Amino acid sequence: MSARILIIQMAKLGDFIQSTPLLANVRREYPEAEIVLACEQGSVAEAADLSPLVDEVLVVKDNGPVPSGRFEAVFVLNSHSRAASLADSVKARHHYGPRLREGRLHFTAAQNFLISLMMTGNRARGRFNLADIWASLCPGASPEPLFWPKPCAPSELLNEAAGLKIGFQLGSKNHLRRWPVEYFAELAARLNGYETATAVLLGSGPEKAMGARFEKLAAGQARVINLMGRTSLEELGAVLSGLDLLVTADTGVMHLAAAVGIPVLALFFGPAYGPETGPYGEGHLIYQALADCAPCRENDKCPRRQCLEMPLPAIAAEAARLRLGRVGDLPALPQGHRVWRTGSDNFGQKLETIGRPPLTNDEALALLITEAGRPLIRGGYRADAAQFRAALECFEQRGPVTINEAVLKKLAAASPGPEHGGDDFLTTARSFCEDLGFNFAVT
Repeated sequence: MSARILIIQMAKLGDFIQSTPLLANVRREYPEAEIVLACEQGSVAEAADLSPLVDEVLVVKDNGPVPSGRFEAVFVLNSHSRAASLADSVKARHHYGPRLREGRLHFTAAQNFLISLMMTGNRARGRFNLADIWASLCPGASPEPLFWPKPCAPSELLNEAAGLKIGFQLGSKNHLRRWPVEYFAELAARLNGYETATAVLLGSGPEKAMGARFEKLAAGQARVINLMGRTSLEELGAVLSGLDLLVTADTGVMHLAAAVGIPVLALFFGPAYGPETGPYGEGHLIYQALADCAPCRENDKCPRRQCLEMPLPAIAAEAARLRLGRVGDLPALPQGHRVWRTGSDNFGQKLETIGRPPLTNDEALALLITEAGRPLIRGGYRADAAQFRAALECFEQRGPVTINEAVLKKLAAASPGPEHGGDDFLTTARSFCEDLGFNFAVT
């Protein structure tokens, strides 16, 4: 009997797609094994059924069936008690991810480092993409792209589209991640004003009202094909494969487009932070708007909602034209606005800052923590001063930069294991800064 591997992914469609680099690593490490995916949502089960990276799908509900038999390994991708409890209920030789002990979650050493990073009071100090964090659960992990079965051909639903085909994903389940429909319509009008373009509206049936509103706002200014509520998941992949660009907030459709290989302009604001959950792969653009209170928490009840208005249609239009190759650069961005181009290196996702803004202490600290912290996320990775230096070249450096050593010491205290202990992290960070002439300061 062949070995069996259990993957517990009890989140949403986008999370499953971000799990595919892990699945590819597991398939490589256990080539003869049967991979079983445990999930809760029907959309995840549908996606997993379409994927050759999964052999069996088990939809787990409250008081429902649990995985039976013995597993060679179990991977827990969700940081909550239900997923950890499910993992602890099965027999497995190896266990990767959080565990439940005496009613409390116990995280991996790498997860404790990431939690400590968030506890420093500024999530923007970390630049670790979720797909890389999950992939790193697998021993011997290496960078892998997102995966989605390649459609046979673009969907016939796009046959009436003229000129550029620009997809617009209007909806998002969290209102703090939902860009105003008026802004989407203005962006479509701007793009159609530069050259012939068709706005292809994507979304689910319950989001149809937004599509109707978009069509009214864009009447006479943009050509529209409204596909909201008209596509299955498989058909959606085919539609996306026929687009020239997708414009979206942080959604499952964004990750699906990245997996299909379609360029994405991702609008990030509120609780969504591009370096954590932005489109994974080569050449996507992340337009990040950071209010003074962002990135906030997912379930915050925000009385201001100012960040929803911060991604500006005029800047989004220029970013779209940049990705489409119509312009060579972006105009100077206002304070609080940032555009990154996605790429990859020997760890996984990397980000290139567009526009050469001034280098700030916070930005230098974030880049330093990212490179010095990578070995704590993935065993075997060696931090590289050249990577840190290359990231800094995207900025116009003005004056001295002072790194907050107090933050680094706090993170060093949470660093995992004797071979990757606090002294290693802090020593690496200090070495990088000394090499580049930065100063330390405890504040």
